Amino acid sequence: MVGDTIAGTRVGVRHTRRRYAATLAALIAASAMVAGCTTSTAGPGVTTTATSGSSTATTTPTATATSTPSATTAPTAAYPADVPAEARANTPAGAIAFAKHFFGLVNRAYTTPQAGLLTPLSTANCKTCAAFESTAADFVAQSQRYDRAAVSILEVAIDSDPPPAGMTLVDVVVDQLPAKVIDSKGSTVTAITGRRGVFVVQLQFAPAGWAVDTIQVMG
Repeated sequence: MVGDTIAGTRVGVRHTRRRYAATLAALIAASAMVAGCTTSTAGPGVTTTATSGSSTATTTPTATATSTPSATTAPTAAYPADVPAEARANTPAGAIAFAKHFFGLVNRAYTTPQAGLLTPLSTANCKTCAAFESTAADFVAQSQRYDRAAVSILEVAIDSDPPPAGMTLVDVVVDQLPAKVIDSKGSTVTAITGRRGVFVVQLQFAPAGWAVDTIQVMG
C-alpha cells in the first residue's frame, strides 16, 4: 500500500493525479443507474454492466457537480459517537484519519448494506455524499449489496492547493475494486468495473468534529 502519512505523500498524490486524470471523470457518480434496469444501482464507481436478462447495458457516469461550499454548513444529523478519536482532531492528521474513516463507512454501507451511516458525517452541501447514502438506502430496500469492498484506499494526503476559508482539502487515491452487486439469493444484479482515481474531499471542522462538505474528482 502507498504511504498514507502527511509527510512524503504530497509528491506521490500529485504524480497519481497526472497518471490517472483520463479516468477520473467517471469515478464520482455514485448513484447512476444501469441503462434500462430499475432494480440495480451503481456504487461509487464507474462503468456498470447489467448481467440479468438477455441483454447487456453499459453506462459511463459523469462527474457530479457541487455547489459553492459554505463554512457555516452543518452536518445533517447527530454526530456519531463512534468516530475514532484520531479522526476527531482538528489537525491535518485528523483530517486524513477522518477521510479514511468516511470511505471505510462507504464500504460498510454498501456491503452490509446499511443506510444512515454517511449523512451524520456530511453537510447538506455534499451532493456526492447524498448519492452514496441514497445508493446504500436503495440496497437496503432491494435486499442487494456489494459482494466485497467498493474501494481500497491507496494514499491519503492534504491537498497542496489553498482551501476555501474554513475548509481543509484532502486527496484520497482509491482503487475501485472489481465487484458484483448481488441480491438476497447471491445472484449477480450488476457487475462493477475496477478503476483507479483521486477524490478531492473538502472537509469542514465543527465543534462536534469533521464533516464532508464536497467530494470532487481530480481532473
